[in-house]
Amino acid sequence: MKESAIFQNLKEIAEKLNLKVCSANLRKYSYGIKSGLCRVEGEYRIIIDKHLQLSEKVDVLIEALQKFDIDTGSIDPDIKRLIEKRGELEREDFFKSENN
Repeated sequence: MKESAIFQNLKEIAEKLNLKVCSANLRKYSYGIKSGLCRVEGEYRIIIDKHLQLSEKVDVLIEALQKFDIDTGSIDPDIKRLIEKRGELEREDFFKSENN
């Protein structure tokens, strides 16, 4: 599967989870904002630096999606393998730190 198709599939999964995926020029901020999952006005978003390579954008989406329960029965098996690689611990650690 082409990387562009993987990226598109991951974006669609995020949208099904009601996660808005935004592309932004993060280089313009002098205080070092990085791509990833964040909360804006109580809603989760995935912000991706528009200057990243496509493979890096895919990594950002995978890392963000890993933190949520995803119905893997309805997604492409290749995408499922990519998402499942990261494991349950990252998701648990993320939400523990969110509540503190």
